[in-house]
Amino acid sequence: MTPPAQCPHPPEGVRCRLAEDAADAASDAAVRKTFAILGVDVDDPAAVEEFRRGLRVGQTLQRAFDKGLLVAVGVITAALMGAFWLGLVEKLRRAW
Repeated sequence: MTPPAQCPHPPEGVRCRLAEDAADAASDAAVRKTFAILGVDVDDPAAVEEFRRGLRVGQTLQRAFDKGLLVAVGVITAALMGAFWLGLVEKLRRAW
């Protein structure tokens, strides 16, 4: 068995093709494994597009939730301020 070929320490600015190939293979395997865990076949463009649409829907729902939460907080704050104002006005009327 022969030892694997290794790049010598290349001079500054010179690329080691062997290392680049190994990094590309490792990253491809990691991406494929990650998408497989998520249930997406990266070799099927329709499955990938469906996954992307699902992400967009999730993002849209998150934005809607954030806006709805902001509106709810605004309405509750306005109601509390209104109740405080009415209570203050009523208190002042009774004092006079």
